[in-house]
Amino acid sequence: MKLIIKEYLASLRERDELDAMLPDLLSQMGFNVFSRPARGARQIGVDVGAVGSLDGGPVKVYLFTIKPRDLTRSSWNDGTAQAVRPSLDEIQDAYIPNRLPTEHRDKHIVICLCCGGDIQEPARELWEGYTAQRTKGNLSFQEWNGDRLADLIQEHFLREDLLPEHARSRLRKALAMLDEPETAYKHFAGLVAALSASDGRKDADNLTAIRQIGICLWILFAWGREAGNTEAVYRSAELAALHGWKITSIYTEKSSKVANAVLDAFMAILSTYRQVSSEFMARNVLPHVSKLHGLSSAVRGSCHLDINLCLFDVLGRLSIEGLWLYWGAMEFPDGEAKQQAQEQYGACMTAITELISNNPALLLPAKDDHVIDLSLAMLLLSTNSSFVAFIPGWLTELTKRCRFAYQVHGPYPCVLDEYDELLEHPKKGDADYRRNVTNGSVLYPVIAFWAALFDADDLYREIQKFKAEDLQHCNFQFWCPDEGSEQHLYTASGSHGAVLSPIPVERPKDELLKQIFEECDQTPYFRELSANRSRLWPLILMASRHHRLPIPLHFFTGFRKVKNAEQGDTQQDAPTESI
Repeated sequence: MKLIIKEYLASLRERDELDAMLPDLLSQMGFNVFSRPARGARQIGVDVGAVGSLDGGPVKVYLFTIKPRDLTRSSWNDGTAQAVRPSLDEIQDAYIPNRLPTEHRDKHIVICLCCGGDIQEPARELWEGYTAQRTKGNLSFQEWNGDRLADLIQEHFLREDLLPEHARSRLRKALAMLDEPETAYKHFAGLVAALSASDGRKDADNLTAIRQIGICLWILFAWGREAGNTEAVYRSAELAALHGWKITSIYTEKSSKVANAVLDAFMAILSTYRQVSSEFMARNVLPHVSKLHGLSSAVRGSCHLDINLCLFDVLGRLSIEGLWLYWGAMEFPDGEAKQQAQEQYGACMTAITELISNNPALLLPAKDDHVIDLSLAMLLLSTNSSFVAFIPGWLTELTKRCRFAYQVHGPYPCVLDEYDELLEHPKKGDADYRRNVTNGSVLYPVIAFWAALFDADDLYREIQKFKAEDLQHCNFQFWCPDEGSEQHLYTASGSHGAVLSPIPVERPKDELLKQIFEECDQTPYFRELSANRSRLWPLILMASRHHRLPIPLHFFTGFRKVKNAEQGDTQQDAPTESI
């Protein structure tokens, strides 16, 4: 385990990785962290400042300057402001006299060189000579290298009583099986489930658990990035964020030191997930969406089903990425982060339209639950008027292909989910089989709903005709949260939700919309979800995608049209206006 952790530490970058992990580790050790890394503010050599007792000794002030990976002769003093020696000089010349809190100035001060790797021999002579000359009565120096950090992480994050052997075993297995994403994900999912089981636990245990989840996720990410395979990491990061929120949701209505610490630990997990998602898209998806059949050919599947399943999965992931960027563009304060989110949000919507246009497999879903990925894409595209016009054309072509495939016994969308069953689908000439695998649908009523929203009359009539002539036996339905959703949505710990059926697509579209919107108004459970109350609504979409639940229609109530009788015009709000 120590070797695994040390390898992980050696792979971390300084900014937002090693410096993000260290404060949590110090807090877990009982230190009071009074200075954390901050963007835009001059650090004067100190990345992290803390006060506390180490190994039962006297209380001291620890000032950390952090450098990634190994410390070499070049990184010791290469003439740049980021070198180690200038940072150490700044701490003594400027930080201690001017920045150190007054209440700590009478304590012994320890300046710590923290690096994820080791101090190489050419640099060690320089380090030891430097510290020997400057050590005095109330000032000393310490080396916190990868070995020491790994020991501390094992002792305070992963010690036997907090991370049982079977959980540590799962982490090792997840790392060993990164080249088999499904197996690696299952092992990590077992680890996260064991750590996040919070029933009846104390606040300190919950805080420790969420920090452990964050550390384990970072270890998995570091190894996956090093191996160039982040498929299992992506799914694991999504799951870790959802389980992390399940713990955090307990504290959303509380105001205490523990509640703040839990929220900080969750935001660290969410930040890791966002980084994993961003790197996954940048490496595996975005460079290829503009190429005709670019992603389809990259799948290298054994049959058309592999391509279909993979592309709809990518569509859902890319849509979630765009919706998080949209959230950031709305929630971030004015500044560089907000501007960057706005730019990436626009690029993500363009990428989705190119993905669909260049990969015809996205015009014929293999499964009815691909409506989840379709809904995420439509929700994102609908947040910008420049992309709204793309939706009706896409859905019209998709509906025509679905109906044609159904009529000629081709690979029409079905309710099957197991891969081996999908491989054998469809069984031609078996009327009972065709009725059984299309006995219910969320896909077609969602398409009808969007056709009604955008006044796509031809598309709406096509769904009506499909239902009346071919799918009389099919129960058109929608899904919505119920009183059990807050408990089970994020972790899929039990069944929940309610079904609205049958959906009357044979009625005029205005009546359909009225029934749907009235149902959304009369069910309060969506608004009561903790992710909504905390303005982290993309977590609900993440949970729906990850656990394969239909997107709640409440997300679309912002499209409700409000008629102005006097002016005769129509107002249309953003889709997340209702959140």
